[in-house]
Amino acid sequence: MDKNAIYQTKLSLIRHDLGGALHTILPLLEDRDYARLHDPITQIGRDYELMLSYLRQGYPDPARDKMYCSLLRKLDRCVNDAALIQRTQKDPRQNLYASKSKRFTLSKQEVAKRIEDHVSEIALLSLESSNDQRLEELYKSHHELVSMLFEHLCFSSQWHKSDQEFYESLILSPTIDITDAAVLTSAITLAVITHFDIHKYLTLAHIYQRSDDEQLRQRALVGWALTTTRTHSLYEEVKPLVDAMTHDEETSQQLLETQMQIILCMNAEQDQETITHDIMPNIMKNNGFNITRNGIVEKEDDPMQDILDPDASDRKMEELEKSFQRMSEMQRSGSDIYFGGFSKMKRYPFFYTLSNWFTPFYVDHPGLSGTRDKLQGKTFLNTLMKSGPFCDSDKYSFALAMSTIIDKIPENMKSLLNDGASFGPIASDEFLQSPANIRLMYLQDLYRFFRLSDQRICFFNPFGEEKSGNCLFLTSDILISSVKETDVLRLGNELLKHHQHTLLKALLTRCGDQFSSSRMQILKGQSALHQGQYADAIAAFHKAINEMPDSKRALIGLARAATLTSDYHEAAEAYQHLHELAPDNSTYSLSLAILLIKEGKAADALQILYKLHYEDEDNLQVIRVLAWALLALQKTEQASKNYTRLIDSGQLTPEDHLNIGYCQWIKGDITSAISYFKHYMEALSATPQILMEEFEKDEPILQANGITHHELHMMVDLLR
Repeated sequence: MDKNAIYQTKLSLIRHDLGGALHTILPLLEDRDYARLHDPITQIGRDYELMLSYLRQGYPDPARDKMYCSLLRKLDRCVNDAALIQRTQKDPRQNLYASKSKRFTLSKQEVAKRIEDHVSEIALLSLESSNDQRLEELYKSHHELVSMLFEHLCFSSQWHKSDQEFYESLILSPTIDITDAAVLTSAITLAVITHFDIHKYLTLAHIYQRSDDEQLRQRALVGWALTTTRTHSLYEEVKPLVDAMTHDEETSQQLLETQMQIILCMNAEQDQETITHDIMPNIMKNNGFNITRNGIVEKEDDPMQDILDPDASDRKMEELEKSFQRMSEMQRSGSDIYFGGFSKMKRYPFFYTLSNWFTPFYVDHPGLSGTRDKLQGKTFLNTLMKSGPFCDSDKYSFALAMSTIIDKIPENMKSLLNDGASFGPIASDEFLQSPANIRLMYLQDLYRFFRLSDQRICFFNPFGEEKSGNCLFLTSDILISSVKETDVLRLGNELLKHHQHTLLKALLTRCGDQFSSSRMQILKGQSALHQGQYADAIAAFHKAINEMPDSKRALIGLARAATLTSDYHEAAEAYQHLHELAPDNSTYSLSLAILLIKEGKAADALQILYKLHYEDEDNLQVIRVLAWALLALQKTEQASKNYTRLIDSGQLTPEDHLNIGYCQWIKGDITSAISYFKHYMEALSATPQILMEEFEKDEPILQANGITHHELHMMVDLLR
């Protein structure tokens, strides 16, 4: 069946165009891969023809609308199954999973019995001694069963009401292991986010509403939330469910937190850049161990260090502590600080099994049997399960990696492994078991799967590409009416903080017009500013200032947008207002001075700069702006003295080289000017053309100092 035909059929169904949907789908049923869908779809077509016949003859039918909607829903379920078949035929891996799913022949009663019996069998064997081998066999056979059931559910066709009732009852049953319940919940999630199924969708909602286990509740909530982007108006039971969920204050808050945590997960690569380039170099430089081909060994103390630099040890410790503190702060704020490290550790055969990506960490997992042997027991694994600050997927990676290097770890470090010290400061049980932390850890598991697993191609990615905005489930059609302005502001500012400007634009496009407060206008202005839409930004900031004249965020945003459009007068007025609100704020004063110079009011700027220089005469930023103001006022010698101070500081910026070149040029020292211009070009890899553009920007000041337009071209030619 043609993929485009399925897509067009779905569009017709969303528009409630039953005739159009049937017209598209019926001719494609000749493909034998879809043989099982032939009869139900043909029957829907016959029923619709009968409805049309009654309508043509003028018969009244009070149930006509209800029947029409019923046929739409039936056809939608068939089309979802057709999409599943199409996907499994397209990719060999999906075809393999689908084939295995068809071979799963256990009845529901057999499944329930085997899963429930597992708990009692383990409990009985645990009471007896010398049954380790039998326990391992039980865990292994049970893991194989759950893994097969997981794959079966992931690639299952549309459920009936009886399927929903069975799996709800099974997952919520107190007689099954909570790990099994969690794994099955994840399987349902993968299935329903890929091909919407109203019964699977309702199952996730009911698990969240009815379970007493917080881990299971949060796993179901994540699945339900991510699925809301996949539903539509054919299913009238969705709206009252969504209303009930969003009107509950706790659930509404958790949905907002979930949305923000998804953004944090998607920022993992950027966080890793910060850790790799800013934090880890300090840690590696100041730690007390060397990693060698023969293992990890302690560094020998340098006997001369205490004599030559007695404070070196304290400085190293202080730098090390600061680096760890910075990582801790990132982790406390929800950043996924371990993604980068553990992303390289997902190639163990353990992760070839689909269900293992979503299995809560437990020490008796059959995939850890070799690890338990090498670690000589379960103490370390129990510590990891209880105290490790990682998501479950990373705990498995950590345990598997540890088994490969345990022989090379010094004895004095091995003793740390079993007491939790290797994980650093351990968070409180209250924090670890909090709904927010449980949910974040599960989202990190999901994110790792959809970023790193080869099997991810089998499923719809709820995180999606940034530009698509698929991850913004709160703005889906079914949830958008329940979103409050405070939610949009919190989420929008979080996106702004993490430089997710494409997602911020998508957020405001979808729901920004619902709200028009000054705070919302500021957010819109900041979004437009980062998108390069300066006129829109200026308009939004003006609206905000009309309501809140003293809003610093709005005034700063307006000044930046105006500066980027070369409207220095408006930018200067904004900073003048800021300067009046906070006259002791040197940043505002300095920004105002710069804008006054750009506006051609260097004399006014000089008054501000002299005051700043008097208050902090060693401030290099004040000195460079002061020098530029003096140059603008043709006070070349005074400007030259300030540029000399900058040169002596040894902290010249590329712009300093350019401006010092101007100063030397004006003084008539062409050779020196050329040297500084070359330094500027080298620092920025600038071409002569780019340098000419800079000359033209500064031409008013250069002309005031006697340099003509033709001389600008001549200087550029000297630098070619």
